Amino acid sequence: MRRGSIEEKRGAVLGVVLFVLFQLACVIGFGALCLIPGLPRWLAILFAAFAVSCAALMAPALWALKKRFQEIDALEDNDSLTSNKEENIMILVNIDHIPGKEFEVLGMAKGAVVQSKNFGKDFMAGMKTLVGGEITSYTEMLNEARQIAVKRMVDEAEGLGADAVVNVRYGSSAVMQGAAEVIAYGTAVRFK
Repeated sequence: MRRGSIEEKRGAVLGVVLFVLFQLACVIGFGALCLIPGLPRWLAILFAAFAVSCAALMAPALWALKKRFQEIDALEDNDSLTSNKEENIMILVNIDHIPGKEFEVLGMAKGAVVQSKNFGKDFMAGMKTLVGGEITSYTEMLNEARQIAVKRMVDEAEGLGADAVVNVRYGSSAVMQGAAEVIAYGTAVRFK
């Protein structure tokens, strides 16, 4: 297991632990509010509903943690597969030609991913905005997202029978707070 995947798993667990602790505090707080003597019945029911809702949010968080572990393991498996097998290297260039090569155009190849960081890293990034400077957790997130997007673009180009992808471009956009979409696209070509 590579060190990066251990750190990614540790970060994901930390994010879920912080979220679960926050939810538990909400459950306890709303539960305590339900026990106030003389509280109108409708308000006690409302506080109880809030407590149950907070408790119910813990299951999706644990499910998301399980899915993240699967993603990290799949990335690690892909790394070990590509390092163990010989394969043709896909040529990727950001110009519209490859000097000395003639090719036929097969079509567009693209790969996209929407990536986010865990709650703990997102919170720390928010704190970093108070003092300024590089937010390394987001830099890492975007680098990982670019790698995934390029891999998906190359897979699509290989599916078309391409030898190269020319005119490669990247695009990114914020999908929501703490999450970004990265797309890699280009023209898949086969050498003549």
